[in-house]
Amino acid sequence: MASHPVIDALQAAHAALDSITLQDSDGRMVGWSSMEGMSGDELQQAVSLQAQLEGRVSGLRLHAVAAADAGGAAADAAATDTQSWAAQAGRNRSRSWGGVWLAKLLEEKYPHTRAALASGRISEEHASVIVRAAEKAPVGVTPEQLADCEERLVHKAIRMAPSNLRRAARRLLEPLSKELADAHEDDLLREQERKAEFWTDLVLGDNGDGTWTGKFVIPELHAQLLKTALERLSSPRRYTRGKGGDVVEDPTVSNRPNGLSYTEAMGAAFLELLEHLPQTGHARSALTLVVHVEEEKLRAEVGAATLETGARISNDEVRRLLCEAGVMPMVMSGRSLPLDLGMASRLFTKAQAIALSARHDTCAAVGCDRPFAWTELHHRRPWSEGGPTDLDNAVPLCGHHHRRVHDTSYDHQWLADGSVRFRHRWRSRWRDGADPWAGQDDIDARVAPRASTTHAA
Repeated sequence: MASHPVIDALQAAHAALDSITLQDSDGRMVGWSSMEGMSGDELQQAVSLQAQLEGRVSGLRLHAVAAADAGGAAADAAATDTQSWAAQAGRNRSRSWGGVWLAKLLEEKYPHTRAALASGRISEEHASVIVRAAEKAPVGVTPEQLADCEERLVHKAIRMAPSNLRRAARRLLEPLSKELADAHEDDLLREQERKAEFWTDLVLGDNGDGTWTGKFVIPELHAQLLKTALERLSSPRRYTRGKGGDVVEDPTVSNRPNGLSYTEAMGAAFLELLEHLPQTGHARSALTLVVHVEEEKLRAEVGAATLETGARISNDEVRRLLCEAGVMPMVMSGRSLPLDLGMASRLFTKAQAIALSARHDTCAAVGCDRPFAWTELHHRRPWSEGGPTDLDNAVPLCGHHHRRVHDTSYDHQWLADGSVRFRHRWRSRWRDGADPWAGQDDIDARVAPRASTTHAA
């Protein structure tokens, strides 16, 4: 009995792919033939043809699902519905969700989208965006008008990524009337925002190793605000030249060719953002986090501290956070009696920050071009050791270098021009056995070099 032409075509496609696979001694496929020797143009063509083929195969699968739904294949197989039948037949349950809906609508109402998918000009994701947008057309739009708008959107989809197509699809009706498109887009956005508010949530979980894992769902507006803030905070920093144009090596920056990965940089920026929020204009809010620390531990720079939530943090973190608003230190005596509770004397004022900006227009770390507006004011002589909160003791440091100045893995020296230079305590003593700071005469003699108290200098 002859098989159906569709089956013959699919088997022929498998056979064609078999011709470019690798097989082991038992005839099992173990990979693909080497693409060594292919030019860049040929590789680009291969990827383009694969994407086109993927679209065509998706269109054929949806066509088959629609035929199965119309012919009652699910009932014949004792499946609960076509969706379950498709999940079993396609061995991909997640892909079947919504697939039946899309398959039926493509067959019944959207010929332009169906044709573009069948020819491989668009992907299944493109088709889904177009159909969902068309299904939300307001009452009063005729089938003929909708078909015209669909065709125009298909032409846009050929040149657009699905993410960009979603924005364009909100203006599906623009060929009919700009005013109609404006009103329809506004309605769609209002509905989207209402749903986003309803689904907004956040989950945090303690991993038990000093890290937490979280996930959240937030509206697009707030996601864009967060993304913009994080990208500004994690924007590439050129730690390569000093203020005089001289080449600078900053040992506090990763040695990897591109520094931090995008996700690592965004994570670090998120920490910096959290430590500076909430904030209104230039004035921090009254929200505080109390840190309990023993006086002896604070002065000795060893020993952990306890947050009011019960979490423990290192002495390095305590000393760094003492420079910032939003953290209230409760310094305890050996008998657990509070010796100091307050912030006023340890925090630099807005007026002091403005005055300091006349001396520094960037982070004070040698070679760092982070703007002054993004820095935190640090006590050169630590506040916990009696350092005054005045301009002579103030230095602006970006979030990265503020962490490093309190990091016992690094030594740092204050220079006469008000900047600070770092060296890693183990990596730089160093490459040739010599002290890289020996013989340097630009050190500020008023401030002794800071070194870790837990490791030999």
